[in-house]
Amino acid sequence: MNKSELVAEIQKNLGDASKAEAEKALSAVLSSIKSAVKKAGKEVKLRDKDSKDAVAIQLVGFGTFSVGKRSARSGINPLTKEPIKIKAAKTVKFKAGAGLKDLL
Repeated sequence: MNKSELVAEIQKNLGDASKAEAEKALSAVLSSIKSAVKKAGKEVKLRDKDSKDAVAIQLVGFGTFSVGKRSARSGINPLTKEPIKIKAAKTVKFKAGAGLKDLL
């Protein structure tokens, strides 16, 4: 499913909403998730590496978005086969909730 199909599905579920209203609703939800993840990403700096990930947003029955740390590591350049150093980075994690898992 792509974004336009998701907008159509939201429009269908809302009933009498227009496509523009459905797209606006989706954009508002995605924007809110992005800002919560960004805020949680700043919290990760304050935590030591042994603590849990910073929870950005938790939707009971759907899942949890969180920000975690990925430590620096060595890798191999696939073109030249030379070893390279990969910097530490933050990453977004999603863990499906029980309600979503039960659908599968």
